[in-house]
Amino acid sequence: MSDHVDAVAHLQKAARPSRHVAADNGALRPKAPTPALPTPAIARPTVWAASQVSYEEVLDAVRALEVANGTTSPKQVRSQVLFTETLLGWLLRFPGESWQQRWHASGADSADKDWTTLAAEPDKHGHLVAAAGRLLLLDVIRPDYSWLYATHATPRLYERLRALRDPEGFAHIERLCDADTRMLPSDRRQALNQLTRMLVHNGGTLTDITLPDCIEAHRAQDGYRGRSQPRWYTLLREAAILPADSPPTIFAAARRGQLTIEEMVDRYDVACHPIRDLLVAYLYERRPAMDYNSIRYLAAKLVLLFWRDLEIHEPGIDSLHLSDEVARRWKTRLSGPVLYGSNRVGKKREDPYTILMAVRAFYADLSHWALEDPARWAAWAAPSPVDSRDLAGMTKMLKQSRSRTHQRIRELAPLLPRLVDAARDHRTRAMELLDTAVATPPGAPFTVAGQTLRRASLSDDANTGKKTSRGHVYVDTPAGSGSTDRPQDNRRNLSLEADRAFWAWALVEVLRHTGARIEEVLEITHRSFVSYRLPTTGEVIPMLQITPSKTDKERLLVIGHELAVAFAEIISRVRADNEQLPLVSRYDNAERIHSPELPFLFQRPWGTGRITMSSSYVVKLLDEVVTIAKITNSDGTPAKFSPHDFRRIFATEAVASGLPVHITAKILGHDSIATTQTYVAVYDHDVIDHHRAYITRRRALRPSQEYREPTDSEWDEFLGHFAQRKLELGTCGRAYGSGCQHEHACIRCPMLRPDPAQHRRLQSIIDSLRERITEATERGWLGEVDGLRTSLAAAEQKLTQMQRTATNLGMPIFPRRPDGPRRPPIRP
Repeated sequence: MSDHVDAVAHLQKAARPSRHVAADNGALRPKAPTPALPTPAIARPTVWAASQVSYEEVLDAVRALEVANGTTSPKQVRSQVLFTETLLGWLLRFPGESWQQRWHASGADSADKDWTTLAAEPDKHGHLVAAAGRLLLLDVIRPDYSWLYATHATPRLYERLRALRDPEGFAHIERLCDADTRMLPSDRRQALNQLTRMLVHNGGTLTDITLPDCIEAHRAQDGYRGRSQPRWYTLLREAAILPADSPPTIFAAARRGQLTIEEMVDRYDVACHPIRDLLVAYLYERRPAMDYNSIRYLAAKLVLLFWRDLEIHEPGIDSLHLSDEVARRWKTRLSGPVLYGSNRVGKKREDPYTILMAVRAFYADLSHWALEDPARWAAWAAPSPVDSRDLAGMTKMLKQSRSRTHQRIRELAPLLPRLVDAARDHRTRAMELLDTAVATPPGAPFTVAGQTLRRASLSDDANTGKKTSRGHVYVDTPAGSGSTDRPQDNRRNLSLEADRAFWAWALVEVLRHTGARIEEVLEITHRSFVSYRLPTTGEVIPMLQITPSKTDKERLLVIGHELAVAFAEIISRVRADNEQLPLVSRYDNAERIHSPELPFLFQRPWGTGRITMSSSYVVKLLDEVVTIAKITNSDGTPAKFSPHDFRRIFATEAVASGLPVHITAKILGHDSIATTQTYVAVYDHDVIDHHRAYITRRRALRPSQEYREPTDSEWDEFLGHFAQRKLELGTCGRAYGSGCQHEHACIRCPMLRPDPAQHRRLQSIIDSLRERITEATERGWLGEVDGLRTSLAAAEQKLTQMQRTATNLGMPIFPRRPDGPRRPPIRP
């Protein structure tokens, strides 16, 4: 028996240090690189001491393993040895210096849970799984994660693995689990099993686990239903196995993060390398003045939607000098769907002007930089394929978009009070329902607001005594109330419903009182509150500090009474029984970075930890309130409140209430007043009211005697003025109370407004002037000739003016009626 125990010890001892020892006896088998993995691929050894033992040594180690496990039945020991012989005999069919190499050559890893069908008949599935478990215990093979996640091992096997591989390390991890009061038995089991899988795959002990190992294990979980919770990662951080500066969560560690400029360009596979280098250099020049999200979208527009599109449709293109035909075809394709890359294949681009503007700026920058640094940029200067005519419709499109947005705000603003009341009432009802359920014994029914429910009875865990619901309160619909036969189909989590109702109310209050962007609201922390003391009265005013977001400028907002109440309740709920708010890290989707751990206000429990709220979660909460309150638009369709709608409504109501536009711009964090003006939705009645108020102010500035009732003589004089302005050829346009300044030379006077009805009379005057000019010329009356010619020129000008103001369109000709004679045309 001592020989068997020594064999097991030899295998285990040889397996532990092999995790970080170079494979001198065999080649390293590199794992296929994952495109999104932020770390290099990990080279896994395929040869180590425990994997190179002979066939007989493995069987001896299996016997010793069973005896050491307390198996006293020789029959059971022989059964495990026979199972192992079957599996080893199958592996011997494949080439390799070690059992690990033969395991990979067999294709068992890629077959996942169906790997046993490759080795034997289906009736031997259990035998092969048991044999594979023994090889895992002895560290003879180290399967890939795909096999480990797909093959469901027994809890007893994982317990034996932990006892053999690293008993001290797992004992420390279990003590950390005991200290976590929120951890459920299922969370504990999943965390320990995940760490066990990592040792099976990597070898060594828990202290050998690195951050790249964690990322590899997490990414390998994608696509498997049994995906474990990320508590195993935080346990490694708490046990000081991972460094203190490691990312706070496995999600933060596994995310790709920010791409470099080269990666942004190279992901589109540009064929022309000189153009590729130019695009990289151009984006590097633009990056200092832009945030990450903006530079990423600019790269997509220039590389994918401009140059790569040209390479696909114009094979062999290698110059920025585009012919008119090539440029025209490219601009025509802008209105179609994106047929390349990851930009939602088949989605139509509704705004091609942003792409045109980016390309035009690209060519303009190259031309400008060519003058400043000819050696670097002059070779790339070229005429722009986008001119002002291509952008002619952009202004109209922007106006239409702005008009639609303003109309949307006009429809939503009257519905905002209903949304506020609905959020408050929904929160009140949810809390009342939860409080009643808490006071009801498990299994007993209760009635709230005419609704009868039954408190669900959830069993405690037999080992730890913890509730499997993390303290949540569940209720079931009693029989006979339209419920199904399965209680879980009618089960409701009242704790979750109350939590969602509270956060919906809190978000509505904060959004409508601050007018902040949604990313600014979600970034509010407990440290964002400051106070300002008025120098005159000494009054302390609470202020909210908005962190830089879109414009990279901080600003302060005054906290009103209603907003202060909302913040106080948020802080009280997040803090709960703790002395301070929990610290969590927030992921910025735009910048693709994780913040330090801060006391964010908008955070919620998730599993055994806490996470910050996302913009998509906020939208879901708002939609729930709208659905519950049945808020609809004027046409009967369900209303849709987005977080940015609150910002536009805030701006509109602020300006309508008399707040100056430049002050509103400061509150909203706009760099330009013009931006604020686009946010303000002006109503028709606002235009009328403001215009009437303007007229009232103007009248108040003028002498009051000008607005008295006129006398009869003044009224007659006023009417007489218009009677005296009537002339032979039209009407005089001189102002009231003024006399004729042109000595009644009406034919020459620019104030004469000719009447088109006097066309013939004016024509006869022109003919008479021509005859008089002829007579004066014959008789030598040269003084008369000059005067008559001046009058003739003025008369001809008046005739032209008559023709412009009056155009005879004629009368329509009616067709013949089928039941009567044709009507004669009406002549003018």
